[in-house]
Amino acid sequence: MNKESRNNTSALPNADSRRGGKTPSSARLTSCTSPEVRSDAAENSQTGVSSDYAQEEKEQWFVLRATYGRTSQALDALRAKNIETYLPMHYVIKEIDGKRKLIHEPLLPNIIFARMTRHKTHDFVKEPASTAKWLKYYTDKTKPVERSTGKNPPVTIPDNEMINFIRLTSVNSEHIMVLPPERCHFKSGDLVRIIEGAFTGIMGRVARAAGQQRVVVEIEGLCNIATAYIPNDFMQIIPTSTK
Repeated sequence: MNKESRNNTSALPNADSRRGGKTPSSARLTSCTSPEVRSDAAENSQTGVSSDYAQEEKEQWFVLRATYGRTSQALDALRAKNIETYLPMHYVIKEIDGKRKLIHEPLLPNIIFARMTRHKTHDFVKEPASTAKWLKYYTDKTKPVERSTGKNPPVTIPDNEMINFIRLTSVNSEHIMVLPPERCHFKSGDLVRIIEGAFTGIMGRVARAAGQQRVVVEIEGLCNIATAYIPNDFMQIIPTSTK
């Protein structure tokens, strides 16, 4: 992560730093990247490093899945090795023992975001690591099987997309929604930026969900996250040249 991106992430309330920090609060991301982020192909062509090796050694945000009841233990194991982590949380009202209570819980159950190299992930998801039996990659079923592993590749998230995702899921709003693709009725393919209100700065696509106009942040291979209602005056279209 470049210096600017790391500073932006560290300033957000839900982002843990490598040196620890508070447990992040709540919910996936948009496919937009800012102009300063170079493609892997461009970077590799300049360095002369093979694509496979570059991907192994490049720090990325990986999506990991813990087995039921192991999320806290997985976070502890990652943080003990100074791995930067993010756990989206949200508040929900649940009925417990006949009483309605406000509960703070993960927005995406059993899902943890961790930033490290592909090689470093082996310390957690592959034998003989003690965590390997209950901490796995969340794989992207939309992409071809990797020849080296015989499995679909793990879901990874570019830094700028992760910052956008953290911004969205850091907003304290009970109206943020996790949406399956079939519930997202996109109005157009235009990418927009929210310019007013609690969700200012978030980028995504406009969709109608649960009867309201919202901005949806898409994380390929994982999920879609929608803001609360956003009026037209609170959005601006991002020109194609800056996407």
